[in-house]
Amino acid sequence: MLRKAKITDIEQLVEWVWIILEDMELTLLKEINTDKLKQLMKEAMEDENYRYSYHRAHICIREGKRAGVCFGYKGELEPIVDEAFNDKLKAQGIEALLFQDSETVPGEWYLDSLVTDVNFREQGVASELLKALPAIAKSENEKIIGLNCDQLNQKAQQLYLKIGFKKVWECMLGQHLYDHMQWKIN
Repeated sequence: MLRKAKITDIEQLVEWVWIILEDMELTLLKEINTDKLKQLMKEAMEDENYRYSYHRAHICIREGKRAGVCFGYKGELEPIVDEAFNDKLKAQGIEALLFQDSETVPGEWYLDSLVTDVNFREQGVASELLKALPAIAKSENEKIIGLNCDQLNQKAQQLYLKIGFKKVWECMLGQHLYDHMQWKIN
């Protein structure tokens, strides 16, 4: 079962997002105290425009527990999705940005992040979240879903291909090479 995230989910959302950020080996994570960054992210998650806002999160529920999450938004919104977090950084005197690379394009609903909780891996949570995306994208008037998959993550890449995504280009995000993939939906 899927549900929209609530403000009470923010603590868990930050922990899931952190898994991805650490995998991306982003520079800011090495320069700023983790607890401080997580606190700023929690505050930013209350802003509906933020990339990782709870408003943009869809949670998979299994056995009454939160099993995984996906975050996404219309590609045309990319220029503003980090403003809430960047403003929090600047208020702390931090000029560096968490994200510096472009990830999406206008004309697609962008799956920014998908994480399965460690206690629910290998149980179809990611597939359930992915299969819900067409309805989410259509509700925002998009006919293409885009995502970036680390080229070293063959398991995820195979799942995306199985669902219907196709590689359209390559891009560097942080220190890793990614395939930008798209799924055209009806």
